[in-house]
Amino acid sequence: MRISLLRHGKTQVDGIYRGHSDVALTPHGLAQMQQAYDGFSTPVDYLVSSHLQRCAHFSEQIPPTHKLDERFQEMSFGDWDGKLRAEIWRTQQAAVTAFWDNPMQGSAPNGESVEQVQTRAMAALHEHVKSALAQQCKHLLVVTHGGVIRAILGSILHMQPKGLFNLAVPYGGVANLNVACFNNKHGEHDYHLSVDFSSAQDML
Repeated sequence: MRISLLRHGKTQVDGIYRGHSDVALTPHGLAQMQQAYDGFSTPVDYLVSSHLQRCAHFSEQIPPTHKLDERFQEMSFGDWDGKLRAEIWRTQQAAVTAFWDNPMQGSAPNGESVEQVQTRAMAALHEHVKSALAQQCKHLLVVTHGGVIRAILGSILHMQPKGLFNLAVPYGGVANLNVACFNNKHGEHDYHLSVDFSSAQDML
């Protein structure tokens, strides 16, 4: 089974800590997501989305019927949510530096750490993988956010925390995963997730 992690497109408000702020897509942002979706050679037969409108608005417009899962929402930046990044950097430089120096355990005031995001996102991903496999689906699409995609890839690749910031996840960008099924030593059905660098043509 294929998993595609699709980041939302460009939003109407830039330069802020978006986090849980429910900002809308621009028309161009919606087009970015549609372009990515149109590039899939294997039809999506299982769709789950963050409930925030920059993801859910697109998910409502494409097949199949989507599920909303709050565990795929962006990292909460707490008191910084919705605030200009430049302003927070100017007024709270020490707090910002401390957060980026230790992102797994550190957080914005009243916000989440990367570790917390990783825990909830991976739990959601495994739950939906099992559901999709039980339905014999071929292509699971998760419509989500840049921070969540980095957290998922970081978990699968066992990356060092600061390495997550070296993953470029543009608006409308897609990261692909492969699900390899097997029977474990107890004879039980199991699966392994890996990052998949196959081209679209390889999915046929």
